[in-house]
Amino acid sequence: MRLKDKVAIVTGGSSGIGRAIALGYMKEGANVVIAALREDNCEEVVVEIKKMGGNAIYVITDVSNLDDHNRLLSKSLEKFGKLDILVNDAAYSAREEIFETTPESWDKHIDIGLKGLFFLSQSFAKQLIKQGAGGRIINIGSVAGVMDFHPVSIAYHVAKAGVIHLTRVMGVDLAKYKITVNCIGPGSTVTPMSSSKDPHYREYMTKGIPEGRMANPEEMVPPAVMFASDEAEYITGQTLFVEGGALAVYLGRVS
Repeated sequence: MRLKDKVAIVTGGSSGIGRAIALGYMKEGANVVIAALREDNCEEVVVEIKKMGGNAIYVITDVSNLDDHNRLLSKSLEKFGKLDILVNDAAYSAREEIFETTPESWDKHIDIGLKGLFFLSQSFAKQLIKQGAGGRIINIGSVAGVMDFHPVSIAYHVAKAGVIHLTRVMGVDLAKYKITVNCIGPGSTVTPMSSSKDPHYREYMTKGIPEGRMANPEEMVPPAVMFASDEAEYITGQTLFVEGGALAVYLGRVS
């Protein structure tokens, strides 16, 4: 097992990509902390992990509320005695045109997807430094951080672009503490956040993807495990896009 006895916090771990990563980490031997807002979904994932022989807890967490960060870390330490891995998956996405974007919507995208991510990572890194054994921070970005992706909000694009750049800067700053910081950039992925009742939505979301389909959340697990493992101790500040070739097509068109 590549993550045996590691302790991993997964924000947004109650559904979608976060849930898939939480289950994937458990299968690799990690103890998992699910940090999300909906208690019923959190409890469901924890029960599933325990039924599969794993060890997990959940802590109701609003990553945009900085006071929740200390409670999340404290409860995780109280249960497992240490921290090793942080996966920043929690995000918010609205579908709105540029002139529909309000200050409230802008703040919500940034507070959840960028500001909260940074300050939780900062607090997590401080704990890792106290422990003195290094660790892993893995951010979930998006192809939206490097390409236009209508009809997603411009604020979502800005937040994800910030996550990609933050990954590079934090990776440099934390390298001397043996803390790596890397990012996974999913393309169109089948998650609750990306769902739509529009019958043409799936066709639109797969347009321009050479693979001809949206990704499944489980397809983000292999890079998430790799970045969290000892094998990746010399990889930091990187973003790995998992998007079926869509970004290559897009860059070819705009070059």
